[in-house]
Amino acid sequence: MIYVSSSCVKENSIAEVIHCLAEKGIQNIELSGGTDYYDEIEHDLKMLKKNCYLQYACHAYFPPPKVPFVVNLASCNDRIYRQSIEHYERCIEIMKRLDCKSLSIHAGFLVEINENEVGKKLSGSIVYDELEAYDRFCNAFCHISELCAACDMELFLENNVLNAENYRQFAYHNYMMMTDCESIMKMKERMDFNLLLDLGHLHVSANTLGLDYAKECNQLKEYVRWLHISENNGIYDEHKPLKEDSEILKEFYKLYHSDLNVTLETVGEIEDIVQSMTLIQDVRV
Repeated sequence: MIYVSSSCVKENSIAEVIHCLAEKGIQNIELSGGTDYYDEIEHDLKMLKKNCYLQYACHAYFPPPKVPFVVNLASCNDRIYRQSIEHYERCIEIMKRLDCKSLSIHAGFLVEINENEVGKKLSGSIVYDELEAYDRFCNAFCHISELCAACDMELFLENNVLNAENYRQFAYHNYMMMTDCESIMKMKERMDFNLLLDLGHLHVSANTLGLDYAKECNQLKEYVRWLHISENNGIYDEHKPLKEDSEILKEFYKLYHSDLNVTLETVGEIEDIVQSMTLIQDVRV
């Protein structure tokens, strides 16, 4: 099944985003970040689902919290760690009422990220103890996994992105969990999980770390349970519309099979989103 991320459309409220997508006949929508909190979110999602015959998946930073913060289940800052767990506890309760059957979350960060640094150069001024951060992340993930299982909801874990600018800023230490095959397998040794492979994230990370992108994709193929796709230049995670001659799209065609769900994460005009959907759908012809 092909989903379109709500982050593809830039509006203040999730209701505006969903209305825009539904008008174009898009009925499978992955609820993600990029919109503002308001009290009637759950009501609006219920009504839109009913009236437009929608199916939801849920990803990472949704629903938007009243006070924005960076969710990090690996945080060694007790306040951030509690906030992050509570965010997903609330999320699962809301998604249960919306009959949403899937939740995907990000792997953790070994550095403290401020809300105003998201999508930008990271300061890396606070670095966590790696062993403690991994223990915290795995404990939190297992807790969330149990909550999802009780609601008949599947849980997926997404690979992070490491760009060259931050890698240099971190003095060439990789402080992002699960950026490449080796670090994904490191997490697999700690616990079992459904891998959501973001092909755009892996494209940037492989380029940063001097790895062969196609080889990385191939090595992860047997573990992939969901795909995220968008276009980028291999330097930054740009979330651009897909291109026919794209290296990312080429690897998507190799990885895709009928049991995989796919989420399109391309930001742009609605026409660009529809065109990118067409390129994804071509693999099924």
